[in-house]
Amino acid sequence: MKILIIQLRQLGDVLLSTPLAENVKHFYPDYTVHFLTTRMAKEIVINNPYIDKALLLDDGILNEFKMIKRVVNEKYDAILDVQRTARSKRISLFSKAKTRAAFKGKHNKPFYNLEIVKFTSGYTAFERLDLLKAIGIEKPKKILPKLYFPKEIEEKITEYLKRKNIDRYFVISPTARKITKMWDLEEFGKLSETLSKRFNLKAIVAYGTPSEKQFAILCSKFTNNSHVLEKPFSIMEFAALVKNAEFSLGNDSFASHVAVSQNTKTVVVCGPTSGWFPENKNVLLIYKGLSCQPCNNPDKCPYDLACYKTLKHTEFVDKVIDFLKS
Repeated sequence: MKILIIQLRQLGDVLLSTPLAENVKHFYPDYTVHFLTTRMAKEIVINNPYIDKALLLDDGILNEFKMIKRVVNEKYDAILDVQRTARSKRISLFSKAKTRAAFKGKHNKPFYNLEIVKFTSGYTAFERLDLLKAIGIEKPKKILPKLYFPKEIEEKITEYLKRKNIDRYFVISPTARKITKMWDLEEFGKLSETLSKRFNLKAIVAYGTPSEKQFAILCSKFTNNSHVLEKPFSIMEFAALVKNAEFSLGNDSFASHVAVSQNTKTVVVCGPTSGWFPENKNVLLIYKGLSCQPCNNPDKCPYDLACYKTLKHTEFVDKVIDFLKS
């Protein structure tokens, strides 16, 4: 059987959907699994051993037509469309796959011929596994997302750290794609300073795009023993950096998802959103604890994101230290 998993965006969502492929291979080792995403997410899936082929969709209607033709030629038995974007709906509809599955929702017809009711709640990566019912997997394994990279990437990062005379370190990622998912930079920096002193570690301040470097520099001003990356690392480079870190500190953002994928101890400062991270021995979720939190609707917050703006590092730093010591 030949399966196509579709998850076009965002980067975090692509990573959170990779356990679908691993589950298919676990239950049906002989099945062929392909994964369709955007070129921006290539590094998330290209080295995944449970994905036989990555299909990369470029922007533009012409490229969409070309992808539809390619999908038809692949002759998939089943399409699992995780996100149901306008583009993925059209690709699913014209795929000629016998099974075109998505979660039950509005405006699914005529794009899918099988709707799956989502019954798992909590961590979104586990919720998505319910879609595997479309191919007969009733009790999937709750597998955490994993981001794979070749040995040479890890060697490259090791050499980088050696040049910078950085031995033991932790990674702090104070930026996020949306400003509504960013905790205060000064508070991030002060928390980083406390942890740097407590554990005698260098703080490496990372960021995702060149325009975010200004935020990383501002954050670093509150952490004496810190190093700001000269430029953004690639996705795989960042994964290699986090893998060998003592721990990771970040927002509810892609950087924290990558840290979880490397089995690195991760502290996530959460604001208005929830459900994006597991709660286990390696992941600590920090909330202000307001009665309105989480609302999962940050763009329409009537309290000016008080869950972030009134949260001080002193409120939970002892909790973080205990977590990191365990």
